[in-house]
Amino acid sequence: MNPPLVPQNPAAAVKTMKIIHGALLAGQVLFAGVAYATGIKAVYFNARDTKDVFFFVAPLLAFSSIVVGFFLFKQLTGRLTEKTDLRSKIAGYQAAFITRAALLEGASLFNIVAFMLSGNLFYLLISVMLMLILLRSRPTANRIADDLQLGYDGKAELGA
Repeated sequence: MNPPLVPQNPAAAVKTMKIIHGALLAGQVLFAGVAYATGIKAVYFNARDTKDVFFFVAPLLAFSSIVVGFFLFKQLTGRLTEKTDLRSKIAGYQAAFITRAALLEGASLFNIVAFMLSGNLFYLLISVMLMLILLRSRPTANRIADDLQLGYDGKAELGA
């Protein structure tokens, strides 16, 4: 029988989210670098190749993952402001952050694969854009405190 999970203290949860964020971003950067370096196909840039099967799917997936990711994040974090326990707020925030990051990463990986299959740098550019958005959404104690509308005591416990 497994012992029940004990929620992390808030400061440790922030560190955990930073590690998760770094790992997700590093995986994408490494995969994109390997995809570019191996270059099975000739590399070119064409943002008007309407005959390419990925031409409409990849940007649409990227755009929809951005919109849905940020919408879900706002929905999930909006519900957390009603809770009184900081540990449950942080656990909910962590779930919301991972949801948004996973949507961005999925679309980014899809675009990297599209680049690998076609050789078109247009898809790699979209992937880099998604990585920059993920980089910009890095969890920090101050950002978490602002998103959860924490008071002075909550911010102090969080380390903000």
